[in-house]
Amino acid sequence: MSPRWTHAEINELVGLWPTVSAAQIAKRLQRPRKAVHDKASSLRQKGLLVDAPRGRSINPEPQDFDAVKIDYCRKHYIDIAQLSAKFERDDKLAAELYQLAQAAKLTRLTGRLAAEAKRNDPGGDAA
Repeated sequence: MSPRWTHAEINELVGLWPTVSAAQIAKRLQRPRKAVHDKASSLRQKGLLVDAPRGRSINPEPQDFDAVKIDYCRKHYIDIAQLSAKFERDDKLAAELYQLAQAAKLTRLTGRLAAEAKRNDPGGDAA
């Protein structure tokens, strides 16, 4: 039987899962590939793991884009209309905000994961 999963291992699994193979994750975490698959399956059932096609990045949801756009506007002292105008002129900006939205989604999912793990195992380790 494999040792219990730590919060750090689970967070790493969630972060790597959309773009890294199960075999690579297993090697990195020094766990059997089957253990990685089993944990991923458990996390999917709890709604804590995005089941994106392997090798592709996760797709941010509208709430992630909204949060990123609002943050960008605050930091650059512009409003949404001005941001929309910038999008039309700057393809790199759209790509940058897409990457930030991906990170926002991972952060949101990791937060849900941490809350779920804490609720299930207040002692410190996650099963």
